[in-house]
Amino acid sequence: MERVTVISPSQDRLGESPLLSATRKSLLWVDTPAGLLHCVDPVSHKTITCSVPAPLAFIAEEPTGGLLLGIGCHLAVWHEHAPVTYLSAAPHQHADFQLNDAKMDAAGRLWCGLINKYLNADSGYLYCIDPDGIWQTKDTNFTLINGIAWSTDNKTLFVTDSVKRVIYAYDYMLSDGTISHKRVFYRFTPAQGKPDGLTIGSDDYLLSVLFDGSAVARISPCGQHVQFIDLPVPRPTSCCFDENEHYLYVTSARIGLTPQMLSAFPLSGSVLRVDMKGY
Repeated sequence: MERVTVISPSQDRLGESPLLSATRKSLLWVDTPAGLLHCVDPVSHKTITCSVPAPLAFIAEEPTGGLLLGIGCHLAVWHEHAPVTYLSAAPHQHADFQLNDAKMDAAGRLWCGLINKYLNADSGYLYCIDPDGIWQTKDTNFTLINGIAWSTDNKTLFVTDSVKRVIYAYDYMLSDGTISHKRVFYRFTPAQGKPDGLTIGSDDYLLSVLFDGSAVARISPCGQHVQFIDLPVPRPTSCCFDENEHYLYVTSARIGLTPQMLSAFPLSGSVLRVDMKGY
C-alpha cells in the first residue's frame, strides 16, 4: 500500500465522479446522497465543499468551465456563486429512477446512465445528450449502469454494468455518436467485486474500480490480461488520472459498511491517490 496516499479524508457516504478540472486545476468529486460537491487542490490539499440538491450523481465539465450536474433524473448546470439551473430531464424520468455515471466524449456529447433505485433487473438506460440538449436513448437493459470511457482512437466505447459484473464494448463513431456491435469485453467473478467507475489511459489500458473488491483492475486493451492494484478501502467507486497519468485518483464509499468494517478500514469514504509509475 506504499503506492497509496490520501488526498482528502472526506468520509463520503458515496464518493463518485472524480474529475480533474482543466479550468480550475483542481480535483472535483461528489458525495451522491449528501448532495456535496468537493473541490481539492492536489498540491496543497485545500478542500472547498458546496451543497447542491441531492441525489447528486455526477459532474462533467463544459469547455466554458461550467459544470454539468446529474441531479435525480435531471441535467443541470452550475457556476460558482450562482444557483443550480435545471436544463432538462431524462426521457424515462420517474420517481423510482435517477441518473448515475456520466462522461463527456471528444465531440462534446454527454453520455450518462439512468438506473432504477431498487436495481430492478434490466431496467436501466444509456443516454447521449447532444451539445444542443437533445437526449438520445442509445441502449437499454442495464441493471446498474456505471463507468463509461472511450479508447484513445475513439473507435470503441466501454460501458459498465456493476450488478452483472461486466464491461461491455461497442463500435463507436465519433462523427455522429453511433454505437453498434455490443459485446462483453471483460467479466469479473463475484470474488473480484463489482466493476464501478472506469477510465482509460493513453496506453489504452482500462482502469476499472472494484466496489467490494478493494482494488482497481488494470485491463489490457485486448481484455486478455489484468492486474489488480490493492486499495485500503473495501468500496472504491470511481477514478480519474492526473494530467500526466503519473497518479490515479480514486473515490470511495462508507455507505453500507458496518461499524466494525469502518473501524477496520478507517480510510473508507476518502479520496486516494495511487502512484501509477511502473504499471
